[in-house]
Amino acid sequence: MIAIIANPKAHRFSHNKLKAIIDTLKRQYSVDVFFTKKPKEGTAIANDIAGLYKIIAIYGGDGIINEVINADLKDSAVAVLPAGTTNVLAIELFGSPSIKLSVDAILKGKTKTAFTAKINDKYFILMAGAGFDGLSVKLVNNRLKHFSGKLAYVAAGIKAYLKPNKCFEAEIDGKKFNVLWAIATNASVYAGKFRISRSTNIFDNNLEVLLFDCKNPIFALPYYNSVLFFLNRFRMPCFKRIKTQKVLFKGCTIQIDGDLYEQNYGEIKISKPIKIIVP
Repeated sequence: MIAIIANPKAHRFSHNKLKAIIDTLKRQYSVDVFFTKKPKEGTAIANDIAGLYKIIAIYGGDGIINEVINADLKDSAVAVLPAGTTNVLAIELFGSPSIKLSVDAILKGKTKTAFTAKINDKYFILMAGAGFDGLSVKLVNNRLKHFSGKLAYVAAGIKAYLKPNKCFEAEIDGKKFNVLWAIATNASVYAGKFRISRSTNIFDNNLEVLLFDCKNPIFALPYYNSVLFFLNRFRMPCFKRIKTQKVLFKGCTIQIDGDLYEQNYGEIKISKPIKIIVP
């Protein structure tokens, strides 16, 4: 049995595509569909149905995936049916946000253990970004996001650059760093197509933390973006990579899996394993 938890407000949600997915899956499984009607409802639905279905498939973006992994999934495996703006987890798993590849993987039923991470008392599976990264997500216009997708994040990044960006403290293994921007990643890709880590992924029981030194943001942020998106494989001044099990961010705006986190303080560490459908 398969349950599909669908977010009808996802950027690329389509009732016709959902019907086609259901028709294909019904060749092999019985399928039930649950629609979310408000934010965070994905967690409640998953808690209610976990263990009753072999697979809980998520039709939506990375936000609804984050909601589902915060449930007690019991023995249910998670599957991704990408319909969001960026679909980072689908790209991490399949190399592209492809519904066909996702459905084919569900039909094959192969699972692998992935590791979530946890910030304070909340789970995530991709990454936590602090400082400039968190501020950019905070400034995303949801109406623009619905109509333009990734353009909303570009616009928010520009607005974040023009606002005051304050430095904050990151602590790893007792060592403190004064930084302008930091990313604790459990995944290998960022913002969809950009590979920011060659040494960790969701199946690796580690975090990789990217630290950008505290500098004048007017000059530093364009440089840091070029390092992150284009030159991150090289050793660069003002940029550090540290593989760890735990990191602490203090006094900063934080995003997790592309959504704003409600606190400006977070202890982040590798956490519970989940079963996930893979190619």
